[in-house]
Amino acid sequence: MGDLSKLAYPIEEAGPAVGVSRTRIFDAVRNNELTVRKAGKSSVIEVLELKGWLHALPIRGRLPHGL
Repeated sequence: MGDLSKLAYPIEEAGPAVGVSRTRIFDAVRNNELTVRKAGKSSVIEVLELKGWLHALPIRGRLPHGL
């Protein structure tokens, strides 16, 4: 993952931060899988929201450590 010391990411940076495309992030927002906060014209996604979304994605193969 990217630098998760940030509190939130602009949508354009959220995908690379968690290893998916910008399009996948926009799809997740459109499908109400991710919550976006608006700051004027800017949209940001909180890091905790990204982490929760990432952990809710389907798992293939063995379970990750810690689950």
